[in-house]
Amino acid sequence: LGFSGRRNLELLARTQGIGRARVTEVLELVGLAERASHRVKTYSLGMRQRLGLGAALLKDPEVLILDEPANGLDPAGIKEIRELLRRLGREGRTVFVSSHILSEVEQMCDHVAILSRGRCVASGSVADVLSTGQTGLVVGVEDPARANALLLDAGIGSEISDGMVRVFLPRLEAARVTKLLAAHELYVSELRPVETDLEAVFLKLTEEPGPEAKA
Repeated sequence: LGFSGRRNLELLARTQGIGRARVTEVLELVGLAERASHRVKTYSLGMRQRLGLGAALLKDPEVLILDEPANGLDPAGIKEIRELLRRLGREGRTVFVSSHILSEVEQMCDHVAILSRGRCVASGSVADVLSTGQTGLVVGVEDPARANALLLDAGIGSEISDGMVRVFLPRLEAARVTKLLAAHELYVSELRPVETDLEAVFLKLTEEPGPEAKA
């Protein structure tokens, strides 16, 4: 901690046969060029995380594997790391991130995988994985009460919530809803999946089955 950020990277680079020019490039890449001459002990936790990433980038790897890169950071530090990792991804690198801060994973990553008890229970683009947690449709119509009654009469689970009709069908069956309502001259003005987030999907996919389910 007594050395500057630049000196720390230079010492590490020397052990790997890497020149000073690469150290300067890395400091620019991780946004520490202006603080490179300052001692590491004066760095914020977010800056130290970026310095650690700089050390990992000295050899210009195509793949980075990071464990909880935002752990312990304040909101500003988390934002710094998120923007840096997304920039590295745009440059063509593959960045693997293991994290329990799922809101950050959702904003940071293009693809995700959810692991539970040693098994991969979901993987794909963020949008695809989020879609597995969508439990219905939100429908806007002029007469929600009548629409709800028609859906229930047709054996389709639904309820009224905040002036909208929530329908308990997957989004792939949206046409079934719109056709039924249109047949009774109720025309849909809004139709969207129930909003969800990665945390809700994670909890749904990894929840322990109850005693009856286990049996």
